[in-house]
Amino acid sequence: MKLRSLNEIFENRIIRIPDYQRGYAWSKQQLKDFWEDLTLLEADRVHYTGVITLETVDRKTWSKWEDDEWLIDDLDYKPYFVVDGQQRLTTSIILIQAIIETVPEGKSIANQSVEKLKEKFVQIKPTDGIRESYIFGYEKDNPSDEFLRTKIFGFQSHTNQLQETLYTRNLFNAKKFFKEKVKELSFEEVTVLYKKLTQKLRFNLYEIDDEIDVFVTFETMNNRGKSLTNLELLKNRLIYLSTLYRDNEGRSKLRKNINDAWKTIYEYLGKNPEKPLPDDEFLKNHWIMYFKYSRDKGDDYKKFLLDEKFNARCITHPKNAEDTLKIEEIQGYVASLQQSVMNWFYLHNPYFPIGNNLSDNEQLWLDRLGRLGFNAFRPLILAAYNTNIPATKIAELLKVAERFAFTLFSLSQRRANTGDSAIYGLARELLTGKNSIDATINSIEGLITRFFDPHNYFTYIEDKYKFRDGFYSWKGVRYFLYEYEFYLKEKGKNSATKLNWHEFIENLDGYVTLEHIYPQTDTDLYWVSRFSHLESQQRKWLLHSLGNLLPLSRAKNSSLQKDSFDLKKNDGEGIGYYNGSVSENEVNVKKDWTPQEIVERGLELLRFMEERWNIELGDETFKRKLLHVDAIQISVPAEKKEVVA
Repeated sequence: MKLRSLNEIFENRIIRIPDYQRGYAWSKQQLKDFWEDLTLLEADRVHYTGVITLETVDRKTWSKWEDDEWLIDDLDYKPYFVVDGQQRLTTSIILIQAIIETVPEGKSIANQSVEKLKEKFVQIKPTDGIRESYIFGYEKDNPSDEFLRTKIFGFQSHTNQLQETLYTRNLFNAKKFFKEKVKELSFEEVTVLYKKLTQKLRFNLYEIDDEIDVFVTFETMNNRGKSLTNLELLKNRLIYLSTLYRDNEGRSKLRKNINDAWKTIYEYLGKNPEKPLPDDEFLKNHWIMYFKYSRDKGDDYKKFLLDEKFNARCITHPKNAEDTLKIEEIQGYVASLQQSVMNWFYLHNPYFPIGNNLSDNEQLWLDRLGRLGFNAFRPLILAAYNTNIPATKIAELLKVAERFAFTLFSLSQRRANTGDSAIYGLARELLTGKNSIDATINSIEGLITRFFDPHNYFTYIEDKYKFRDGFYSWKGVRYFLYEYEFYLKEKGKNSATKLNWHEFIENLDGYVTLEHIYPQTDTDLYWVSRFSHLESQQRKWLLHSLGNLLPLSRAKNSSLQKDSFDLKKNDGEGIGYYNGSVSENEVNVKKDWTPQEIVERGLELLRFMEERWNIELGDETFKRKLLHVDAIQISVPAEKKEVVA
């Protein structure tokens, strides 16, 4: 097979990325690899770059391309869909556009004007100047098509329907990457780069004709460095299945619905640029809710969707008539995916300002679950939002889910998969109406009653004291103290929020956001006078006890932790507990910080824990043992009192 250059591939061809293809998926690493391959290539050598597989577009399809029909009829351009190699082709075109934008006015590259380059690879117009034909692009209804034309090629939009997705963001990042790289080169170096790109990169060009073979070919192909996700494979499979139905109108509608659904899916998965959502995670959780859950590990959902449920033989060779995969089943599944992805987005972004219909209570509990961890509850919460359950009831569900997660995993230290099967089963039952929301909530309450055990928490903390730093090493300590901060804020009707969760959990070298009030380095006279009567082990117990831990509203230099209590409250330079978080303010009113204050605050925090999560830890004797203060002489001996005073 003859190797072809980009110049040859784009000779009298219109190339489109079809609806069954995923969008542009390359990230920075693939772009760097492409750039290095190109820049390290000797000018007199060629570089094999892979396979480009094209499918001839039939007349029935291209005759609907109003802007391009003249190019095919009058200039004998051949229309093609890209089956494989779209990532490399798209990358090449983006780099060519970046090069075009750097050419000084009046100059040419490789004896070609900028206009000639555009006509070759980007856009060509007929003499009437009315229509605009793009040499390379996506099918019209793909969000990436409008983005490519306006944000990458820089042409004016005629629809103003710009829709951003994960894929359009990748296009933008690729353009930005190449613009920065090309800017560093001299014009002579840019010319050499263009020649290598269009002449020295060589591809195996392969053309296929049969539509059904196209889908099979697509599923088996690998894209360099970026394999297809299960969500992308599923889209291709569903479109392939649509071609197997005899009802032309029905299959045409199904194909459109699939494309519309996947537009919505990728719009919402990438709607928050700072926190894009993994597509396979969405697909698996929806599968658990919509179909079933199995104990199989790994890609069990992929096997079910692609090998069992949405397989060609379920249409062409079903075991019996009732097992036939009907077009309505695919329609229903696709519609559920489209609806679910919007709910999925707000489940993970409860405070996102655009299009948000969540109540304040829902936002609060979703935010808590996001901080604590959803565990097995995502499919169940998704099912609740996919039904007509009132917001007040959903808030109750979220509240009991948070209680389950904190009491079983942060306190009782149960295995991470505790209750998974039962909760996953509740999701399907709630979605299908086999179970009410009240019955669902009662079932979760029953699981909490069954699995909560404060003695497990005691054993866990005991181990933390033996091998690490007591309560300070408890994984749930920051979540717990953050919730106590919220409680104090609500109790005091304080509107100001000084404790930021993301800053609170951030690890800064040399700084602390969770402080030991009585410090690890206790050489200051203040601390000596109040704690030196205790043995070293007893001081360690107090140091890492819950009542001695304080969340800070701002990161503090760890060297300042050894300061006396008075300096911690107010260092005289505007920094101290007095102007910090509500928890800091609460400690700030204390006149002194001795073992007694640590014990009293620890017991108060445990009382809050019982009330907040509706649990019983035990009597005060148990709580003192849990806090590791039961064997400590709280009061300062008489001979020390004068020093303390």
